[in-house]
Amino acid sequence: MLRAGVIAFLVFYCSSFFSQPAYSRDFETRKKNVPLAILNNHNNYFFLLRNNKAAHDITIERRAKPSAEIISFTPLKLDSINADWFNYDNLDYLFFEHNYHVYFLFEKILNSKKTLYLKIVDTLGKASGFIELAALEKEKGVTEIKFEYKRTYNNNILIIASQTYGNFLIKKTALLFDVEQRKIVFTKKLPFENNATGYSTAFEVNTANDLFFVLIKAHVVSYTRKYVDHAQISVPVFFYDTLNIVAFLNSTTFPSKKPLAVNSLTGLKNIRIIAKENVSVVAQLSMKQKGGENTMYFLQQKISNDLSNDIYAVLTPLDSSIKESLTFYDGTDYKEAADKEYTFFKSFTETKTELQLVERVEDYYYKELIFLQSDFNTGKVLQQKIIPRKIYSFKGRTRFKNIGSVMPFVYKNKLHVVVLESPVNFKKQAGDFNFHRFKKETNLWRSNLVMYAIDNGNIEKKLLYHNNNFDVVPMFYEAQNCSDLLLYLNNSKAEKFLILKPDQL
Repeated sequence: MLRAGVIAFLVFYCSSFFSQPAYSRDFETRKKNVPLAILNNHNNYFFLLRNNKAAHDITIERRAKPSAEIISFTPLKLDSINADWFNYDNLDYLFFEHNYHVYFLFEKILNSKKTLYLKIVDTLGKASGFIELAALEKEKGVTEIKFEYKRTYNNNILIIASQTYGNFLIKKTALLFDVEQRKIVFTKKLPFENNATGYSTAFEVNTANDLFFVLIKAHVVSYTRKYVDHAQISVPVFFYDTLNIVAFLNSTTFPSKKPLAVNSLTGLKNIRIIAKENVSVVAQLSMKQKGGENTMYFLQQKISNDLSNDIYAVLTPLDSSIKESLTFYDGTDYKEAADKEYTFFKSFTETKTELQLVERVEDYYYKELIFLQSDFNTGKVLQQKIIPRKIYSFKGRTRFKNIGSVMPFVYKNKLHVVVLESPVNFKKQAGDFNFHRFKKETNLWRSNLVMYAIDNGNIEKKLLYHNNNFDVVPMFYEAQNCSDLLLYLNNSKAEKFLILKPDQL
């Protein structure tokens, strides 16, 4: 009997011990060594991206769990490509992991030339040379050159190179780089674009390397005032004449085109394509009602890969309670929820549903997010929720430029969103959001790190950490199949890492 009791006590003690948050030891830190991003995709190690201002370089650290000791350290040696006066705070880049290799894509910008380079870091921390993916130079008559780039679903890199002639003609070329073969696998020259033909956006590639995008034709109907950087400016208001999805299939010679199942749009907030077994278009838009009211909708439209068959097209209005919460004046002449500008932030694909986040950001002002859960089989929007956020990051107030960042992850099919928040908001209910009564946060010190979890129509709020002696610093965060939440803490003299288990939060 005594022996059984002792064993039970030890089991309880061990389970309690291992359920506690795991802090690493304190590491020496320097103010000119600023963390930018965390890749937390493995149980026994993670990656930390830094801007090392003292060495004028970007570095990648691979650290063990739970000790956070450095396993490998990789300086990318960007100064061999960029000039020593280049400010890496303004560097455009992609940072991701695939098949145990880390990829860092960045853009070198000169007055008349832009170049994309890729660095690949292997499992030993050894970096490849600079792999040039694409380059653009201003030709005669060209007023602007631009790159867009993104990861595809099979972790290749899709690049869209644009050249603008005057103010009326754009020439675009699509390139796909295979990260495992380390070569460009296709180059597609797209038709010239202008006001008459429309302009392309929302590029995506499926696993068969078919290219899809949305072609938008619109015209300016009026102008509205908007406050940008403490000044009033006039921005155009568009009426959207047509929206078409275009497919460049490898099996056909000519592109296919199909109109989307919406018309008479007064606003298109964001639009993107999901190209898997079939092609889905997901969009947030606004339309005028008969009474003149502007209303926000979410479009979910699925089409066969060759665009020949419609599978479904579902238009869902913004939930009435969210619409009421977002109806207020905030820097423009309009107070309606449908007139507020949201951009796509992040999505997670589960077995039968997609979890999507869109956010409202204006300069250094980070505002609320909207969460959507959609059914892949029917296109029905199952959940809509507001995730509170109100952070104003004054330029120069902190060396951490990303305190308004959201750190999302999915655990057991439930979305969790970690965000910085003023302690004044601690007692406010998660589902009861009033923008003007929600206190904004402007710095790290004395702030709260709060986690919002959404499941089965409910939204829960939990306090993870109160910044005091050490401050948790939000940053770009990626976690696939995660079994823990990893946080970075800093007090200007030392830094450490905190590992939390979602089951115990």
